Amino acid sequence: MADPDISKEEREKVIFQLFMEAAHLPVISGSIRSEPPPAPDILCKIQGRGFVAFELVEIVTPTLVQKMENGKRLEKAFKAVCERHSQIAVRFSDALIYVGFLKHITIRQRLSVVPEVVHELRQHTENSRGYIEVPRKLQKFLTEISVTRGVSDGPAFGVMEMTERTEEIFVQIQKKCKKKYSSEHSIELLAHYTSQPSSNSFDWQSEFHDYVLKILSGCPFERVWVYDHWSKAIKYVHPEGA
Repeated sequence: MADPDISKEEREKVIFQLFMEAAHLPVISGSIRSEPPPAPDILCKIQGRGFVAFELVEIVTPTLVQKMENGKRLEKAFKAVCERHSQIAVRFSDALIYVGFLKHITIRQRLSVVPEVVHELRQHTENSRGYIEVPRKLQKFLTEISVTRGVSDGPAFGVMEMTERTEEIFVQIQKKCKKKYSSEHSIELLAHYTSQPSSNSFDWQSEFHDYVLKILSGCPFERVWVYDHWSKAIKYVHPEGA
């Protein structure tokens, strides 16, 4: 979903259409359009209700956002170096190569060792798979190099490590509640999990519901939705009904 080649407006439309399908909203075909600020992000026409505006907010931890940006830079750097060595493309054409870095290693340091990692890969054949021993000079930067076969359009590089997630939804909704919107129609808030999944242990029907009841009267939103793209499910909606 985080496709750099599409605009913010196009991405919001895609997310809204996925949400609409999961929520079984009877949106009239062709009525979805993007709106510029201070209007909410999306305006559409719903059968039996008329025009309804939706403000979208993605729920994602700031740490993950930064790691995703760094991950893209690393993947781009690996691709650039590999393109200078044709044997890499041949030997690892069906490979996902995971490069694990020590947690304290900065993005600048990670980028600096990319040529050395690729040099190490050049020492291995098209039959190599599984864990590759990390050279001594790279051990102060890397935790592992591993090769998994069976992907298309390789070599592909995996550089993202797991990151501890905190529940950001309260902070993000509070920010949206403080904004001023201009709309002639009712406004609903669509919080969505697209870059990362929602927490399985989060209490939507108690802790979060109590929070929504407290803030809704002071917000411009008539309804709050939570959509998890990973499970294609509506995690929460209040008030329910038409």
